[in-house]
Amino acid sequence: MKLLLCLFLLTCSARAQQWRLVSSSKAEPLGTCAFYVVKQIAGPAKAEIRIVVFDEKQCELHVVANSDPRTAWKLDEIGHAKQALAVCNGGYFNPGSGFGPVGLEIAEGTRSDKFIAGEWVGGLMVRQGKTSLVWSNEFQDAPDISEFVQCSPWLVSEGRVWPVPPGKEPEPRNNRTFIMTDAAGRWAIGTAKRTGLRELAQILVTPGIITEMKVNRALNLDGGPSTGLWCRSESGAVQFEKPGWAVRNAIVVVPRSSK
Repeated sequence: MKLLLCLFLLTCSARAQQWRLVSSSKAEPLGTCAFYVVKQIAGPAKAEIRIVVFDEKQCELHVVANSDPRTAWKLDEIGHAKQALAVCNGGYFNPGSGFGPVGLEIAEGTRSDKFIAGEWVGGLMVRQGKTSLVWSNEFQDAPDISEFVQCSPWLVSEGRVWPVPPGKEPEPRNNRTFIMTDAAGRWAIGTAKRTGLRELAQILVTPGIITEMKVNRALNLDGGPSTGLWCRSESGAVQFEKPGWAVRNAIVVVPRSSK
């Protein structure tokens, strides 16, 4: 198994070199040292990535939950209500029956559902003000966890592409939402257009593409029609990639002094 995994990682590394950065927009300041960037990428397909980059010393993450699709806050409404710098959609949910989350959700201290362990499962966790991306086998529940979104699959672990669950070949390209960190205080939430999960992971670790940080860990969030990203610049300009339907929860970037 170790040999097969090594061969897989080497193959992923070779494929990753096929991707290259075509252009990157000028960083648009959002305040509190956060900024928004759009990247055009070429390779086996044309892809676009939009990211909001921030530092955990200046910013913190909250989770906001919707309980009913008929009254659900849109991402921009959440952004304005929470005086946020940026907002993206969060984890998987049941769009029909109950509109509940799939797996554990802790939104500003309020808990819903329970943690579902799995080989490719991870979560965004805020505990005592400290934010982390945790593996399924690293997760230990505790009453002082204030925010949590469970999702899958892992994209990057310790700076390397992590094998995603086997699926259709060729892998379908879709809109994606993701969160990543350099494990040293630098974070980003983002969306990708026209990528498979393995392709997105390869893009994130290819040298010269994500130049704003070295990606140590990255987790896929809900994609497809749920994909959405909102942010507002210091000058008041709004960027809004609107989801195709109401989403159960959202990840919100706010200045650390905000409550």
